[in-house]
Amino acid sequence: NVDRTRRLPAAGHRQAAAACLLIFSLFFHATYADIPAGAVGSTDAPHRRFEYKYSFKGPHLAQSDGTIPFWVHTGNAIPSSDQIRITTSLKSQRGSVWTKNKMNFANWEAEVTFRVSGRGRMGADGLAIWFTSGQGLEGPVYGAADSWNGVGIFFDSFDNDGKKNNPAIIVVGNNGKLIYDHQNDGSTQALATCLRDFRNKPYPIRAKVTYYKKSLTVMINNGFTPDRNDYELCAKIDNMVIPYEGYFGISAATGGVADDHDVLSFLLFSLTEPGQQPPPPEAEIPTEEKEKYRAEFENFQQELDKKKEAFQKEHPDVQGEPVEELYESVNDREIRQIFEGQSQIHLEIKQLHRQLAVILDEQRRYVTVVSDEIIKQGAQGQPGQVPGKDLDMIINTQQEVLRTLNELRNSFAESLRQVGSLQHQGNAAGTYETVQHINDIKEHLHIVKRNVEHLIQRNNPSEKVKCPELPPMPSCLSTVHFVVFMVIQSILFIGYVIYRSQQEAAAKKFF
Repeated sequence: NVDRTRRLPAAGHRQAAAACLLIFSLFFHATYADIPAGAVGSTDAPHRRFEYKYSFKGPHLAQSDGTIPFWVHTGNAIPSSDQIRITTSLKSQRGSVWTKNKMNFANWEAEVTFRVSGRGRMGADGLAIWFTSGQGLEGPVYGAADSWNGVGIFFDSFDNDGKKNNPAIIVVGNNGKLIYDHQNDGSTQALATCLRDFRNKPYPIRAKVTYYKKSLTVMINNGFTPDRNDYELCAKIDNMVIPYEGYFGISAATGGVADDHDVLSFLLFSLTEPGQQPPPPEAEIPTEEKEKYRAEFENFQQELDKKKEAFQKEHPDVQGEPVEELYESVNDREIRQIFEGQSQIHLEIKQLHRQLAVILDEQRRYVTVVSDEIIKQGAQGQPGQVPGKDLDMIINTQQEVLRTLNELRNSFAESLRQVGSLQHQGNAAGTYETVQHINDIKEHLHIVKRNVEHLIQRNNPSEKVKCPELPPMPSCLSTVHFVVFMVIQSILFIGYVIYRSQQEAAAKKFF
């Protein structure tokens, strides 16, 4: 694996593509050889065989030179490794893909997976699936030629006739002499129509087109579920005659409004009626070609082994070194993020603990000054001073505030200890206790707030209560600012703990 980043020559790419194509075809022959056609709905299901020469599917859909095996693309179509973008979301675009070889099966079934997406509320113009006697590489009908001989299934997303009956799926047949009626969205020529919104769905749209015993059936997966077999009937046309030989194609076009038209796969299956002998596998890869591809693959593997040995000789320091150690796993990244978050919380709590200590010292000094002033004025016995009952209430209130601040400081110390133990243990133990301490801190803050409000009410000038002048408070931080800061900080801390708990629960699903 150490020399994966080194570029291989073009011949190596062609050999790898040929080998992948061989494996792809053999896999589908083995997988889909005896699967019944679900759309036919008959008790005696026909024999179903995958035809790789009329199909494409990712990954490695396109080769290194941009071509698609057994297919040709024209116009603005852009093939990639996992899909073919027939048209981009630009105005006046046309593109199409067509099979290179003619198909000559009397009965067949095509499964097409595509996606139509755009930013506008209305899309244009649409996408079409074709089976025609000739390749309609370019033209005005959804990017393909007009006056075709065959059948077209149109996914029309633009309302040309203004009847508000789009997006719609329209099946139109032609004998090579009719001109498509764009102004009426083909409604005058349609053999069948169903209204389906296929734009901007969470999952790709799947269309299954079956031609069996001169009956054409169109099944649609609406794109709301990833279930491959969740199809619903869109249209069925009996006694329909189409050319025995023809080409398959997919085209799309945009106008003044634009959408991205992406085709993810096109899979074709030949159908054989029960009791009949399946056609000879002449379309399969001949034995000579299989041996040729196998020899090319073995040569490619030998060249790859030689290059690995040469790379190991040139880089002996990385020989035998596991590649996994050079990268960070998901589990390691989650643990690192948890430790970083705990360290940040630890620093914040330490800062709050220092500020609380300063406020506690100032409160003690404030209580001492008030007590001394009350004792001094009581000894002088001056008239008009504060009654003894009110003085006792003020002293008790100040002592209650002092006790509350002491409890708050103890809570901060306990929270600091809990966070420190979490960092040393390296796990999530103690998270619930930390949350409980934060709740206690909030309760203490509410008590402090009520006591401060009570002091303000007791010191209301309307009650004619004269209190001694307070010493100047330090300008660094007031009580109100501290209370507000503590409430906000507590809410943020609780939100962070809940968020981290959800992240840990979500991360455990992957392990």
